[in-house]
Amino acid sequence: MRRFHCSSVPEPGAQVELSADVSHHVLQVTRVPRGNQLVVYDGTGRSAVARLVDVRGGHAVVVVEALEDAREALAPLHAILAVTKGARFETALRMAVELGATELWPVLAKRSVAKGDRRARWLRVIDGAVSQSHRAASPVLHPLQPLPTVLALPAWNAIPTRWVCVPGAVAGPGSAGAAAVLIGPEGGWTDPEVAACVAAGWTPAGLGSTVLRAETAVAAALTRVRCAGPAE
Repeated sequence: MRRFHCSSVPEPGAQVELSADVSHHVLQVTRVPRGNQLVVYDGTGRSAVARLVDVRGGHAVVVVEALEDAREALAPLHAILAVTKGARFETALRMAVELGATELWPVLAKRSVAKGDRRARWLRVIDGAVSQSHRAASPVLHPLQPLPTVLALPAWNAIPTRWVCVPGAVAGPGSAGAAAVLIGPEGGWTDPEVAACVAAGWTPAGLGSTVLRAETAVAAALTRVRCAGPAE
């Protein structure tokens, strides 16, 4: 069944009116027939099977029939992504969500061409990826910040596996526990940025013998870090 976001998932038997954007997707894009079932989720881990019963002022109205079992128990996985040009960064966000990132950190790097904070757009992209990948909870999207600000956060000290992705570096060991990965922009991190990461306790990690596009590196890095075996 198709999955759609709602502000909150009520108890079975209660009705909920979906937002204008979500209603447009339900009624005009996917064309869910009235009377059909769908799944609603609120991004906190709560989701339910519901049925489309009405349309009020262009808003889809569904009645909750049964709550779903909580299925998501992901270990913390932080994806720290240097901002890249529009569609490429959105692809990177989608990949990170699909691969289980629990927290997303957009950062400004020296070679970041795109500088703007497009939080509203990024949240829509993340929501679509959550729905597509059948995740029960949405990852946290942190505000756009410069790399030095993010590196200085004391919270990283509690995360044992911390990679800064650098072409040519030795592949790092994976981790099934808490992990964080820094992925650079087009052109990669500068040498001073890599040095700053290392000084802050991050380990340079390679992703193979070829140089990857920034958005491809997201998929490669998050997949590799979740391989719990030793480095190759």
